[in-house]
Amino acid sequence: MKVTELTVRSALELAATIEDKAAERSETLARKYADDAALSEVFSQLAKDEAAHGSHFSELIERTPEEGGLEDREEALNLLRASAASKILSPEGLAQTDDIQTPADALRSALDLEKATLFFYQSLKDVLDDNAEVDHLIETEKRHVSALMKVLVSDARFRGLDDNW
Repeated sequence: MKVTELTVRSALELAATIEDKAAERSETLARKYADDAALSEVFSQLAKDEAAHGSHFSELIERTPEEGGLEDREEALNLLRASAASKILSPEGLAQTDDIQTPADALRSALDLEKATLFFYQSLKDVLDDNAEVDHLIETEKRHVSALMKVLVSDARFRGLDDNW
């Protein structure tokens, strides 16, 4: 699908795909750093969280009717298109882990992905009517960004979405 043909439903489908691929990426990184228990646990927890997000989006898709474009929200739609066009959110970008050489590279890569995902979801919210589920997913992505920053700057432990630090 071309980004210019984006609808609410196709944006939700893209979000579900992003979360599924992000979970796979995190599982790959957990295995890659299996000899570092703390780092492997960061990525294992991220994988679990992302898989849960994918399920939420799949449920949203089931409740979202097929529809045309969003011409009445052109500015918000253009922002959504721009955020969806992110290289890191592409299937190729999400699958790429070969360039990650160090634990710091892995954590920065995870942080970059979380920031791109957060921007995409915030852009998605702008084209949706009030949606508590998307609001909740945005809040969890914000917590991922914050938690990953804490891990990067202080070697803190990433403990998942249920932990308020």
